[in-house]
Amino acid sequence: MAAPMKLLRAMNGIHEEDVVMAGNLYFNKEEKTVPIRTKRLLTLAIAAVLMLSLSIMAYAAYNAISSPQAAEKVALEQLEKWKELGLLSPEVTANGPAAKILESEERTGSEYWYGRLFTHSYEVRFYGGEGNKYSLSLTVDTLSGKLKVVNIEAAADESDLPVSEFTEEMPVDPMDPEGERQTVTYYFYENFDDIIPADMTVDRFCALLADYWGFSGYRLADTEDSFYQAHWSAVNGESLLKDMPTENYYLTVFFDGDQEGAPMYLQLDKFPGRVCFALGTRHLVG
Repeated sequence: MAAPMKLLRAMNGIHEEDVVMAGNLYFNKEEKTVPIRTKRLLTLAIAAVLMLSLSIMAYAAYNAISSPQAAEKVALEQLEKWKELGLLSPEVTANGPAAKILESEERTGSEYWYGRLFTHSYEVRFYGGEGNKYSLSLTVDTLSGKLKVVNIEAAADESDLPVSEFTEEMPVDPMDPEGERQTVTYYFYENFDDIIPADMTVDRFCALLADYWGFSGYRLADTEDSFYQAHWSAVNGESLLKDMPTENYYLTVFFDGDQEGAPMYLQLDKFPGRVCFALGTRHLVG
């Protein structure tokens, strides 16, 4: 009777006599014949157990990230996983605790985002400055527990050499725009290998992402951006990821098994004194 009773406990909400009968028939190996009605009950019972198990798994996955504190914990765990997979450089660090955690309800994106369904998520932010080299924004999907949008900035080190600069006249006192002026120079760097491995190719990175997200493959695509009314071509998959264009550019990637017709994006950008790498269901352009 022990085995049928285990089945009964798993079948909460189903008439107990039916469950016990089905369990007895399933676990009693000496039974020679099974009436049709009982076969149906057995089938329904087993199917209900499977459905209940799947529901519990989904419910548990969602409720495991039902608070900002849980989201921060999962975001940090996934960040470490990304480094273990080789998606990020080992030096990438989130200096906690999180500075801000934002919750986003499930919504359907506009036509610009190809109608993508953005699932319920938490965006966990870790700010740089004050000796912290990295700033991170990690968006965790609460159902899967995976990172779906990642935005990482890395400040340049003193040993890094600028690749370009920009100079402009600025007021010494921002509150007195007509007062004394000063010349300010902004320096731009390309220390992208502080975020992604220097030898990482586009194809290799996308293949690792596909495996992480549970997709079966990917396709690099040309981009038509309606915001800028601009078109640009996909990069060669064999090229280094850190060498992607950085001026109003993002790479469009379609993953096999993702939402139909909705791409993901990879993007590099340069800001004064730091670089940025962004990827996932959204990009930074526009």
